[in-house]
Amino acid sequence: MRMWMVNPKGMCRRHLLGEHLETHMFMGCLNKGKKLDGYLSNNLFEPRSLVSRHDELASEMIRRGYNHKSPISLDDGIVLSEQKINPIISQMDLLSRCAACKKRWEEKCG
Repeated sequence: MRMWMVNPKGMCRRHLLGEHLETHMFMGCLNKGKKLDGYLSNNLFEPRSLVSRHDELASEMIRRGYNHKSPISLDDGIVLSEQKINPIISQMDLLSRCAACKKRWEEKCG
């Protein structure tokens, strides 16, 4: 699981839908009180941006004509850390891993 925190317009279908699913997985972990220390220490998770990131991904899914019917919500009383993901490093990592994202990024964001 990870949050890329890059512009969703530049993500291929697989990574867009994958990160969307992972926001739900992170939310489930938080709501169940599970520890996510490994994701935090490896800069793969940005807790305070979880709901807004989900909504950003969902908006892009809808813009592309995909079906989205899975809102998320955070249980009351959960304290979130202020961990931040460096979007430049994350973008470089994503584009080096995925030729489809690299092509889409050049077309839509470059």
